[in-house]
Amino acid sequence: MEKTSGLRFSIDTGGTFTDIVVLDEDTGTLKMDKVPTTPENTLLGVLNAIEKVKLDLANVKTFFVHGSTTAINTLLQRKGVLTAYVTTTGFRDVPEIARYNRVEMYNPKYHKPPQILPRELRFEVTERLNARGEVEVELDTDDVRQVARKLKQKQVKAVAVCLLHAYKNPVHERKVKELILEEYPEVSVAISSEVVNEHREYERSMTTILNAYLAPVVETWIGDLEKELSRRGFAGQVILTRSDGGGMTGEVAKGSPINTLLSGPAGGAVGGLFIANNFGYPNLITMDVGGTSFDVCMIKDGHARTEQETNISGYSILIPNLDIRSIGAGGGSIAWIDVAGALHVGPQSAGASPGPICYGQGGTEPTVTDAAVANNYIDPNYFLGGEMKLNVELAKEGIKTKVCAPLNMDLYTGSSGMLRIVLSNMVEAIKDIAAQKGDDPREFSLLCFGGGGAIFGPFLMDELDIPRAIIPIGPANFSAWGMLMVDIRHDFVSTLMRKLDAVPIDELNNRFDALLKKGMDVLGTEGIAKERRKVFKSLDMRYAGQEHTVSVPLSFALNQGGKERLYQEFNRVYNDVYGYTLKQPAEIVNLRIMAIGEIPKPTIKEIKTGTKKADAALKAERKVFSFIQKEWIDFKVYERSRLLANNVVMGPALIEEPTTVTVVEVGHQCEVDRIGNLVITRK
Repeated sequence: MEKTSGLRFSIDTGGTFTDIVVLDEDTGTLKMDKVPTTPENTLLGVLNAIEKVKLDLANVKTFFVHGSTTAINTLLQRKGVLTAYVTTTGFRDVPEIARYNRVEMYNPKYHKPPQILPRELRFEVTERLNARGEVEVELDTDDVRQVARKLKQKQVKAVAVCLLHAYKNPVHERKVKELILEEYPEVSVAISSEVVNEHREYERSMTTILNAYLAPVVETWIGDLEKELSRRGFAGQVILTRSDGGGMTGEVAKGSPINTLLSGPAGGAVGGLFIANNFGYPNLITMDVGGTSFDVCMIKDGHARTEQETNISGYSILIPNLDIRSIGAGGGSIAWIDVAGALHVGPQSAGASPGPICYGQGGTEPTVTDAAVANNYIDPNYFLGGEMKLNVELAKEGIKTKVCAPLNMDLYTGSSGMLRIVLSNMVEAIKDIAAQKGDDPREFSLLCFGGGGAIFGPFLMDELDIPRAIIPIGPANFSAWGMLMVDIRHDFVSTLMRKLDAVPIDELNNRFDALLKKGMDVLGTEGIAKERRKVFKSLDMRYAGQEHTVSVPLSFALNQGGKERLYQEFNRVYNDVYGYTLKQPAEIVNLRIMAIGEIPKPTIKEIKTGTKKADAALKAERKVFSFIQKEWIDFKVYERSRLLANNVVMGPALIEEPTTVTVVEVGHQCEVDRIGNLVITRK
């Protein structure tokens, strides 16, 4: 996977559009475009995007990076395969019992999410390991064979095996897998010690079940993708983005689809990390306004926070993932009125089909995009560079009928109200993620992308008193652009559950060495040269007797005096998170390594330099109804492709490009940096 001359490309499949970015590795030249997503078969959208940019796949010698919604859509729509569960006698109902916490504490009608698999597809086998991984009861192989025959009889397509304490000793799980495949070789088998090798019975079971549930679907989809690309001359490697912002080869992804659940939103955060570490903005709030959602991630000191657990559709899943918060506030978010007569926007979305009313594809519910078109922020004749004409009158009529008439208000009060509400929802989402981590948004810059990021970003900058908003190159394709920056990544974990004082240094080092070998072996199978492999160590630690842990990075050798230094580092991290420390022993819960295979980063082409005057890019003027000031304002309109580095655009102005428009509000100014990013500040 060494750098060679030629092309590389990435595709991000979103809820409304599928975005493609093609990079010439020698010149740094980018080609970007988008096509409608094809929800019925996302592969068609991928192929349509490739055809639209006239990409000759035979010229792509390196790789193709893809962020896919296949796994998450399969889960959300309950379209996985018929799956069974095999566990230790007495633990059949762990997935259904789950946790006793109430997610909605004050909702008397709250119900746990529906089960992925019914009780009749949950089976027990005789065996038992203790908490140290020692065999208490030998595995009954006849039990396993009988279960395997029942699986075949019921035509189960996948099976998840999660035995008690298998994270300490996988010997029984491996034998169960072997015996099931002997009896029923056609079935797909996932064992917890290979999917998520750590403690917490429910979370480990649920993660393994979902991996099994998704695996045949994802394997088929990746196989079809690779086959179609190969048929078109592609000889490079397919890389899928992971929920943690890394990448993995298609072959690895087939066996680990659970790690692609949050594949799409991760691309924008990875692009944000590149901006943060290469252009002098170490503290960034990334905001992605897409067709269906508003995704927020905070980057502090050049690092994005990673969580080890996430919750999707009510299921707790143990996968490393970037801390990205999503709400239903995108361009396709629908305006609606509740029974009390209050106006809401989202989380329902018009999606790719039928889309907003102004698309003229049968949509009847007014959306955020319709409101932006009605207020004249978006030129209906320049949407997608003029490729798609928007129907303004249809949008206005829809807003009048569904919003204005029921609330007895005029058109622009209704459309402005829709925009103001969705802006308020975005503000609250950013406040929420910042407050939970003790961060002040005023100490961050705002990186705005997605189709609507450049419209709402400057308003969010004012609402949150953020010093600047940055609109990157190709904002509507930025998540796909960010995917070009991914590195191959794999995470490995070993559960210890012992007090720091009681663990010999040699044992800690031996455990880390075993994890390190796993990481290096996987990177080796993916063709990563040794000089491009890196490893980062960390420990999940807590004070003895506590439940929750903090992640402590291990950047020093564990030798003589190493445990004392580790305890000091734990106290420092704990104090950063909770604001205090305790004078009591620490406990190590998990050891982790993150194995990184570095992929050569592309050269970012600088644009031509000009003066502060941006007159050459001025192309028109038009009136816009400001949803903040609630009046018509004359805006100058500039063409982004004609702007030069150092150009300054004074607000009120609109900076148009084929896939979005940047709003430079009254009282703002916008300066173009050396690679073409737009940096908006207050005058």
